[in-house]
Amino acid sequence: MTAPTTCPGCGLELPATGVPPDPGRNASAECWQLYGEVQGYALRHLELARDTQQLGVDAYAAQHARRGAAAGPPPIGVAYALVGLHLALDRGRSGLEVRATHRRMGRPDASWPSLPAPASTGSMTVFDVAVAGAMVDSPAGHARALRAWAAAVWEAWSERHDTVAELAGRVLG
Repeated sequence: MTAPTTCPGCGLELPATGVPPDPGRNASAECWQLYGEVQGYALRHLELARDTQQLGVDAYAAQHARRGAAAGPPPIGVAYALVGLHLALDRGRSGLEVRATHRRMGRPDASWPSLPAPASTGSMTVFDVAVAGAMVDSPAGHARALRAWAAAVWEAWSERHDTVAELAGRVLG
């Protein structure tokens, strides 16, 4: 029996598959594969694709942000993810509205604030969403778990909420 792998982004332990991780993702290959399965499940259900798919994209990206990132503009995925979580969870914006804001953001520039990742990025992981949704074929369970996961990730970034809200406000005008 092989030892489990531990995801560097979220800490999730999963059985090793022997697939090497992509260092650019800050995720184990196993965690990334599970995320793909969860997203695939969502895309097979219109209401999930419409209402929660973007929230899953943003939760995963924010949870897998690199710690100890250099000063300066944040990586585009982190900024997009945090603005998306802010808009969805604090302002009640839909996934379509969040995607439209991401398009308006364009590329990061020097005026964007630094967004260093917290020491912990939430107690829930994509595994919790898989167990509640795809593994038991429950769209409602998927939606509930995904919202809880996104809220846990966003709460982990609480020290950056004001900074993210200010960036979102600048983007939205």
